[in-house]
Amino acid sequence: MSEFWLKKMKYYFKIHDFDHDGYINEDDFGEIGRKFADIYKASPEKKEELIGHWRKWWRYMMKDEDLKRNNRLTLPILVRSIGQQLYDPDVVSVVSKIIYGMFELLDVDKDGFLQPEEHRRWYEHMGFPEEAFDRRAAFDAMDTNHDSRLSIDEFNTSFMDFMFSQNESDAGNYFFGPLVD
Repeated sequence: MSEFWLKKMKYYFKIHDFDHDGYINEDDFGEIGRKFADIYKASPEKKEELIGHWRKWWRYMMKDEDLKRNNRLTLPILVRSIGQQLYDPDVVSVVSKIIYGMFELLDVDKDGFLQPEEHRRWYEHMGFPEEAFDRRAAFDAMDTNHDSRLSIDEFNTSFMDFMFSQNESDAGNYFFGPLVD
């Protein structure tokens, strides 16, 4: 795997280790779905669906023997696990369901697209302060057809690019904002 991809995984790990203990455990992973559903006032059914998808992805990560023993991800195990999931169609399907569920909640006006303001809320959800980076530049990078709105396909492709691509010019490299150490 490239140094660039490893940098993305380090960043992903850092922003998802909610309790900053150096591990991502099942509670951290479930918290992603719970937190997102609560912020966007999802129905109880939608909330459970989203949490269920996150937990299913967790189970895919649990296929690793180290995880079965410790029930927690370290950065090296995350890197190995994501690297192994790269071409697994079942994992891609589960991850896409997570992204589609989050997109549905972000799409406040229910027009099937994320406008810049709706997308800005994504970064608020992730806890990035407004002044942390140029959110419009991130939006524009992911808006690959340049129509000033993000389709579900652009949003999903951006996430998949962030997680699995080693190409430094992919639009998805901005999915979680700029990569910072």
